[in-house]
Amino acid sequence: MAIIRYPNWLWPGYSSALDDFEKARRHMDRLFSAFTGSGAAPASSGVFPPLIVTEEGDTVIVEAEIPGIGAQDLDISVIGRTLTLSGQRKPDETSDVNFHRRERKWGSFRKALTLPEDVNPDAIKAECRDGVLKIVLPKAESAKPRKIAIANE
Repeated sequence: MAIIRYPNWLWPGYSSALDDFEKARRHMDRLFSAFTGSGAAPASSGVFPPLIVTEEGDTVIVEAEIPGIGAQDLDISVIGRTLTLSGQRKPDETSDVNFHRRERKWGSFRKALTLPEDVNPDAIKAECRDGVLKIVLPKAESAKPRKIAIANE
């Protein structure tokens, strides 16, 4: 007996496993909104800004893509091993414009990241160039490897 599978477009009432996952996600969003009193979190929540975290020698480097956000609209803080990046993307000032499509999000964001090592908060440097924020976090002396001398008996 041969089994032939037809694409979804042939059977409108048929749903795939991915469709079932999407329905479950929508139900969970509705459930959470009932408890919080608000709608589902925006798609960029927890995702924006995208980060790259690297470790080079005695420093941890965090790069964040933040196009269209000025330094005056950003706040960077470090408490212990938690780096928090927050800010606000403001909408474009436009008048007499009819948008056909507007996919860029605006509003406030906040992202917290646990750093892989303890850092020296007094030596942190940040710079923004071409829409990429680069934060250089030198490791704390306690996080740097040390050579332990062995005493002879």
